[in-house]
Amino acid sequence: MSYIKTIIPMKDYRLFMDMESGSVVIVDLSVKLNTMKYKELTDEKVFCSVKTDGDYVFWGDGRVKVTVNELLDVVLMGEYPKQS
Repeated sequence: MSYIKTIIPMKDYRLFMDMESGSVVIVDLSVKLNTMKYKELTDEKVFCSVKTDGDYVFWGDGRVKVTVNELLDVVLMGEYPKQS
């Protein structure tokens, strides 16, 4: 069963995910860009190349690949960029 119906890159390193369940999720990945796994996404061209097969989300022809659960963890963990 696929979980993600549609994925669209948004400004400020956010992803709009239309889920098969009918829910809509917006994931803020700006808080993850300083990690090894997501570092390549700082290139806006790579970030905007986002695709899904319904179970995985990937960028740059698969150079960065994550599960829907990993993205939902970003939402649920409540990580926010540090305020200066």
